[in-house]
Amino acid sequence: MLKITITTAISIACLLTLAGIANADIKIKSRQTSGGQTYENTSYIKGKRQRSETSGGQMIVLQQCDLRRNIQIMPMAKAYMIQPYDQPAAAATTNNPTAAPQPGETKKGGVVTSTVTTKDTGERKQMFGYTARHIITTMEMKSSPDACSNANTKMEIDGWYIDAAFVLDCDMSQAYANYRPHASGGCRDRYETKTIGTAKKGYPVWEKTTMFGANGAEGFTTLNEVLEFSQATLEQSLFEIPEGYREVQDFASAFSAGMGMPDAANTGNTSNPTPNVPANIPSTAPSTTALGPKREGIIRLGLAAVKPGNTAEGMDATQLALAVQNTFLQQVKATNVEVVALQATGAAIQAEAQQKQCDYVIFANVAHKKGGGGFGSMLSSSVGKVASNVGYGSGTAAVVAANTVAAATVAQNIKAKDEVTLDVRLEKPGSTTPSFAQTYKGKAKSAGEDIITPLCQQATQGMIEAVTKR
Repeated sequence: MLKITITTAISIACLLTLAGIANADIKIKSRQTSGGQTYENTSYIKGKRQRSETSGGQMIVLQQCDLRRNIQIMPMAKAYMIQPYDQPAAAATTNNPTAAPQPGETKKGGVVTSTVTTKDTGERKQMFGYTARHIITTMEMKSSPDACSNANTKMEIDGWYIDAAFVLDCDMSQAYANYRPHASGGCRDRYETKTIGTAKKGYPVWEKTTMFGANGAEGFTTLNEVLEFSQATLEQSLFEIPEGYREVQDFASAFSAGMGMPDAANTGNTSNPTPNVPANIPSTAPSTTALGPKREGIIRLGLAAVKPGNTAEGMDATQLALAVQNTFLQQVKATNVEVVALQATGAAIQAEAQQKQCDYVIFANVAHKKGGGGFGSMLSSSVGKVASNVGYGSGTAAVVAANTVAAATVAQNIKAKDEVTLDVRLEKPGSTTPSFAQTYKGKAKSAGEDIITPLCQQATQGMIEAVTKR
């Protein structure tokens, strides 16, 4: 009798432990490798919500399954963007390409077809105590000859997925179903999606995402892999929209306003080195990521918002500047050198740099000159929608999609002989005399070539050598 009682007690204890794990808040650490650089991301899960952070909290995605929406948060611009899983009927009508065009719009366009194929390879292996499934998802987007958007892209996600108690079941199959971006001038296309395969996914513990160019060549690759799972007690406020943030409709408007960047349409005028900040935007935004005191022997560089200069038709100036910004934040590191993002604009940059104990401030300007054929900018407007359609909308994956869209857009819009010029200078806080100044130029040898990363690598090497030799 005693043996049965003890056995029963142990069984009950085990069940309670498993129940506790199933209901506990979860913290997940993962590693992202992109463009030859590696950095860690963190995700948090509480009930039906997930928060994912990357690049030291500079990009945050809240996945709110209970409200059937994702929230992309941009702390540097104090802004957020809502991505609902289900569009209301009114929105569907507004985006209906057969609806009557508004004044000044031209009713024309073709068909953009997206084909999503999901295949379970049948391979299985143990990962973190779970049985992981190997699933490959491909998405191809093609435009008809008469389409407004020149889309001819392919994305492949090669991943391993697990069924865990904490996995969110958001049913995102209808996300962005009615979203229909249209080209400038009112030109509208009709969008069609074909789905092949019904492979079941789950939580991604290893994913390699590859973007391919129009010629089928591999253009951009990102690898994400989970490092560890752990239990944690999390505050509900982590999964809510921060107070004082404003809602925007796209990344470009958020960064152009919040970071003092000029609008892409007005980038031809570069005579004013410090664009005016709108009156309703504060000159300094408080940091959302705690920055500890500078360690002894460390040289800290503060990166001001990268400014876009002249850009040729088809290249999004804000995306170009953001691609450089993200690349610098990943690359500028050495044994005794670190980089932090500065959120202030104008004269407030110097004050923030001193407050953050920066030894130098990095100022950068980037410009683009067209040297090849025409451009296609479909990728930038479709990556978010595509990501959700292929099941790439989990918190961590959504962060990756958002974080790579700028670099991917720039690479996809590069044609042979295109030129990018990067001007970089270092200044000590409070000084107007540059400690380092250099111009770097890159010329694409082929379409879809990544010329941003090599330019930033050259600039990074030059800056590190300059500050460590002093």
